[in-house]
Amino acid sequence: MDLRDAAQELYAVMPRDFTAERTALARQAKDRGDKDLAREIGRFPKPTAGAWAINMLAVHKPEVIDGVVRFGNSLRTAQEEADAAAFRELGQQRQGQLTSAVAAAKDLASGLGAPMSAAAVADVEQTMRAAMADAGAAAAVVTGRLVRGLSGSGFESVDLTDAVAASGPDDIADSEEKAPGQSGIKPPRKASPPAKEASGTQKKEPKEEATSLAERRAAKQQAALEEARSDFEAADKLAQSAEEAASEAWDLVNELADRRTTLKSAIDEARNRLATLEAELIGLTRDADAAESGKKLAVRAAAQQRRTAQQAQRRVDRLS
Repeated sequence: MDLRDAAQELYAVMPRDFTAERTALARQAKDRGDKDLAREIGRFPKPTAGAWAINMLAVHKPEVIDGVVRFGNSLRTAQEEADAAAFRELGQQRQGQLTSAVAAAKDLASGLGAPMSAAAVADVEQTMRAAMADAGAAAAVVTGRLVRGLSGSGFESVDLTDAVAASGPDDIADSEEKAPGQSGIKPPRKASPPAKEASGTQKKEPKEEATSLAERRAAKQQAALEEARSDFEAADKLAQSAEEAASEAWDLVNELADRRTTLKSAIDEARNRLATLEAELIGLTRDADAAESGKKLAVRAAAQQRRTAQQAQRRVDRLS
């Protein structure tokens, strides 16, 4: 097992198992006497949630990653060949392709028991967008060893520094498609010097060269416009969602405030009623105590009168 094999195995595990698996792989290398390999394995960083989801696609659903890469190749080819119609058509399809790839990542992550957060979903979409625009980013997502998300629109080179674990030159970009410091969109190929025909045909006229340059510039401008429109549509959707969430939160605050006011009024009313009932209870207790005392006096008086009546009855009986 070399460093890349270890990385390939490590970045295919669940996030909760990453640390334990990294420790186990490092221990295996150390047990075999390869301390340098063990040390390198121990330095592997845990992937972000978005990067992990893309790695899972590369392992379990490579056709999704392949579709994104192929679409990006077509997009860059249309740009390179200054095919405005093809580029416009592909630009209109790009968001649908992104949405489909992101949905596949979400479904897979949920199926594996690790649902993605909104931030992770946004990271996946941004990385897929970079992979469509940049050959190096496309090569990175294919590896299945992505450490972090990528960002790029195709007009600037995507920063791939420390983006792939145990990366090598073939993990970053095909040298024929991207040289260091260049954009992922391939520049127009330099035309081979035209061969002179028997009739002595001359090179392309300056006017024709200017027209070709203008077409390439127009294609780049169209690409920038399509990218800006796509970014606007995505931002507008997020803004609408945020506004709806804010409106719902405002309604909830108002509803809770109304309920609090109602409950406070009910509590105040209950307190006033309790005070009234307590006062009535005190009065009733006092009256009950007085009635109890009166009852005792009446009972004693009745008993005394009964004894007097009985004595009178006995006197009557003697005199009779």
